[in-house]
Amino acid sequence: MKKSLFKKGAYIYIEGDEDADTVYIVDKGVVQLDRYNKNAPIYKNILKDGEFFGVIASLCNKPRMESAIARSDSVVTTFTKQEFINLLSKKPQIAIKVLNYFSNELRAYNEMMIALKDKGVELETPEEALYNHIRYFYNNGSNNFAYYTCKRYLELYPQGLFAGVVRTMMESIKDKVKGAIVPVIQAPYKVYGDQQMIFCEDEPGNEMYIIKEGKVKIIKLSSESEIILSVLKDGDVFGEMALISDKPRNAAAISWGKTMLLPIKKESLVAVMEQMPAITQLIFKELSHRIWFTYIQLESQLYDKPITRIYALLENKLIEKGISLKSNDPVKLNFGIDELFRMLGYVASRMEKTTNLLLSDSNLQFNVGETIIEKPSQLTAKAKYFKSRDHMAIIEGEEEEKEVKQKEAIAQEEKVEVKKPAVEEEIVAETVTADEVDSFLQYDKKAKETTAQPREELHTISEEIEI
Repeated sequence: MKKSLFKKGAYIYIEGDEDADTVYIVDKGVVQLDRYNKNAPIYKNILKDGEFFGVIASLCNKPRMESAIARSDSVVTTFTKQEFINLLSKKPQIAIKVLNYFSNELRAYNEMMIALKDKGVELETPEEALYNHIRYFYNNGSNNFAYYTCKRYLELYPQGLFAGVVRTMMESIKDKVKGAIVPVIQAPYKVYGDQQMIFCEDEPGNEMYIIKEGKVKIIKLSSESEIILSVLKDGDVFGEMALISDKPRNAAAISWGKTMLLPIKKESLVAVMEQMPAITQLIFKELSHRIWFTYIQLESQLYDKPITRIYALLENKLIEKGISLKSNDPVKLNFGIDELFRMLGYVASRMEKTTNLLLSDSNLQFNVGETIIEKPSQLTAKAKYFKSRDHMAIIEGEEEEKEVKQKEAIAQEEKVEVKKPAVEEEIVAETVTADEVDSFLQYDKKAKETTAQPREELHTISEEIEI
C-alpha cells in the first residue's frame, strides 16, 4: 500500500490499460472517471475523499473500463488486488459499501440494456410486473414457471388487484406441473432439478447464492420475450443485488440441469465475510467479472454505426478469451459472419455495405462457423478508428444542435422585433456569421482535445510517498 500525489490534470490510468492490478482510494482531492464512448454510462464519475475506483478491472484482471483523471491536486492511496481483498475481509463495513456500489452499477447496466430494446415502455409497479410475468409464462405454456410465479404473487399480494385471476390461472395449471416447485434441502445446500425456478423477477429476496454444482440461467422478460443475461456455472455468485439493496429481484434465475446452491442469508452475510475470506474473495471476483462483461456487452451496442459496433464486439470477444489486444498472433473465434451480425440484431442480407467493409479487411477471414483474426493489434487499431469517427460525429452533432438553437433564437427575436433599417440587418447578418465561426472554432478545439495524447505524457505522477 502506498500514497501517490497526482497533480491536477494528470492521468492515473487510461481506458484499455491491461496492467490493472491496482485499486485506488481518494484520500484528498477530486478524481473524474471518463470514457471514450460518450454514450456509455458511468455509474459515478466524480469521486471525492474516501471513495474508491479501479476495483472492477483489478479484481477480474481485465482492461480498464474508463480513464481516471485528477481534477484537482489529489492524494490517492493505492492497493494491490490482494491487499484490497484482505482489507474487505477484515472490515466488513467497507465490503458492504463496495457490494452496494457493485450492485447498483450492475443494475444500472442491465436496465440500460433492457431500455435499448424497450424504448417508450411505461414503468410498472412490482405487483403489475409480477402479474405480467405470470401472464407471459401462462400464455407460453411454461406451466412450472407460471405456477411458481402465481404462488409467489399470492404470498406477496393475497388481496392484490389480480389475486382472483391468479388463483383461477393457478388452479387451471396445477395438474400440468411436472416435477418439484420447491428445492430439496441438503443442509447447508439447496438442490434444484432441471429447469426449476430459483426465484422470479420482481419478487423480494433475502438470500444470495454460490453455485456448488450445476448451471443457472439468468433471464429477464422484455416486451413479451425472454432475454438471457448470463449463464452461470460452478463457483459463480448470483442474487446479491436484491439482498444488499432491499430492492426486488431484477431478473429471474432458473436451474439448468441438476444444480446445488449454497444460500447466504442477508443477516449472515457480514459473519460469512468475517469468518470465510475465501468466500469474500469469490463474491467480489465473480461480481466484478459480471459487471465487466455486462458493461462491454452494453458498450458495443452504444455506437451509432453498425461497422463500429461489429469491431467493438470483435474486440470484446478477444478480451473474453483472455487475448491481449497487443498480440500479433492469429486467433480463431467460433462463429461466422452471419452469426456475428445476429449477435447485434442485424440481418446479414440487409447489411451489404457493412459486409463489404468486413470482407475487404485483410486482417479478417470468415469461414463457415468461424472468424479468424490474423493480428488482434491491427483489429483494435481499426476499432479505435471507427470509434473515433463515431465520437467525432457526436461532437459534430452537438455543435449542429447548438447552431440550430442559436438560429431558432434569432428567428424568434426577428418575429417580435420592429423592422430595422437595411444597414442594421447587415450588421445582424455579420454577427450570425461570427457566431458560426466561433461555433466551428469550439468544435475544432474539442476535436483536438479528443486526440489521444502520448502515453508518457498522460501518466504524470509528481510525487510518490511510500507507507
